[in-house]
Amino acid sequence: MQGNPFVMYLDQFNTLSPNHSKIYDEYMLENDTVSYEFQVETKVEQTIIQKFASAPGHVILTGNAGDGKTRLCRTIYNHFSKDGKLEAWPKEGIVECSFDKGRLRIVKDLSELRDDIIERELTQLQSLMEENSEQIYYVIAANEGKLTKFLSQRTSLASLAEDVKRRFEDYRHNTTTLSIYNLLDVTSSIYLEKVLDEWNKEENWMACTACPRQKRCIIHLNHTRMKQPAVKRRMVEQYRLLDFLAIHLTMRELLIHMSYVFTGGYTCTDVLEANYQEIEQQIEKVYYQNFFGAGVSEGAFSEIKAFEVFSYQDPGKQADGEVDDFILNGDISGNEELEQTHLSLFNQDLDMYRGYFTRQLQRYRDHDQATRQDFTSWFPRLRRKIYFEFPQGIPLAIDRLIPYRYIQEYKRALEDTRYRKQLRKKIISGLNRTFSQRLVENGDVLYATNRNLLIYGKYYDDRVSVTVQEQREDIDHLPSHMFLHVKDAQLLVNLYIFEYLFRIANGGTFNLLKQETNILIDTFKNELIRISPVDDEEDLYILRLDPEAGEYVRDEISISGGSKYD
Repeated sequence: MQGNPFVMYLDQFNTLSPNHSKIYDEYMLENDTVSYEFQVETKVEQTIIQKFASAPGHVILTGNAGDGKTRLCRTIYNHFSKDGKLEAWPKEGIVECSFDKGRLRIVKDLSELRDDIIERELTQLQSLMEENSEQIYYVIAANEGKLTKFLSQRTSLASLAEDVKRRFEDYRHNTTTLSIYNLLDVTSSIYLEKVLDEWNKEENWMACTACPRQKRCIIHLNHTRMKQPAVKRRMVEQYRLLDFLAIHLTMRELLIHMSYVFTGGYTCTDVLEANYQEIEQQIEKVYYQNFFGAGVSEGAFSEIKAFEVFSYQDPGKQADGEVDDFILNGDISGNEELEQTHLSLFNQDLDMYRGYFTRQLQRYRDHDQATRQDFTSWFPRLRRKIYFEFPQGIPLAIDRLIPYRYIQEYKRALEDTRYRKQLRKKIISGLNRTFSQRLVENGDVLYATNRNLLIYGKYYDDRVSVTVQEQREDIDHLPSHMFLHVKDAQLLVNLYIFEYLFRIANGGTFNLLKQETNILIDTFKNELIRISPVDDEEDLYILRLDPEAGEYVRDEISISGGSKYD
């Protein structure tokens, strides 16, 4: 019996499979029996197409390998070409087509070209920016580092180099003549939702209805769970956390990750031919395990970047007394709602080994020592299941299964201007304590200081402002972090920084999240000290220990007369 062709399509993205395809710009599968293709519609392609349709100008696309630059080039060509779709890129990777406003010249990857060809194309672009009577418009996909380095090394391209530099500094410098779209600025979580909606369409899974192994197929079970709105919402939330942390996953990395979440690396052939022991192994590849790479080999972990970036926020690693008590006692808690939820989650389904877990739970309660170690190994798996599948509206602190204690405050701060103003005191307190590595009193003043406790400058909270990253309408982008401004000094406040400062302000230790925040905070501290003026050469301001309060407080020392607080 043949399997589901859509599962074969997903297997193309499995980096450990012999069927793995390295060509992603079409997102398609073709063989003797089926042809499958889908497109993730993006705002950036709509923006560029509208630009060429109304007021054409030159476009440069940048981003990491796998961000979709080649796919965008193909989409633009196919939209405007009157000669049909682009079947294959020519060897040089440059195509042209006529359109209503002139002629498009599309370079799919500047980095693949010889230096003399790159110079030829960029020289022509520079000339066309000055005078374009021929009405030729470029679309160039390029690596930012390669492009800027090449331009900096050629004085003949100085004018173009300056134009490109300004647009990289701020996308608002884009003009009708030249626009640069950096795909690193795209919000990954927006694309995840679109991919899940597309891949979970029922027509992709119709072939499974006649399969005799459907009820013991982990791939089909993953599909049925992942199409549920609550599960999809949790997956998007996990990707949204990456946005908050300023971690970027390319479209390629997203597709590789999600295909593994669906299949666990298996195909229909593996399911159809599996013996009893192999079925047990396949059950381990349930979607909530696959999402975090639980149980994968070291090779798979290195091949799929998402496993590494999601590892820290894996709910399976976060022990929580209330959640773990629900796992152990939810069905005998005396709370009817919790009991029903426990029974529905830990049931006779495939991922619960057809009721094996509930039997192990009962043996554990009966103090079966032989069961104890085997049973406790279930906890990480069940925490992940609870995180994705626990119904909303029932009182259980599921959000405690991720390691960010102030995530709700962070989300609210992104949306609420008044709330951001209220948070300034916490941020100031966290910074003062981090700069000095001392327990500095809570207050309204940010001190430009360091471990020597000398205060180089002081800034009252009305001179400290917190702003949110600007919303962009030209690409798929959601505001995901904030900025702290003090005069000319600026601190990027992503979720790492926010979490760290709030923990410190509330009495936390300096070592947690230090590695993730150290460089940004130290750079801001040094910049703050640099811009701080000397108020009075006759006085020194320091932080000194107040023995009664057990905190460090501001003190003033007059060089001629000693401390004013003596």
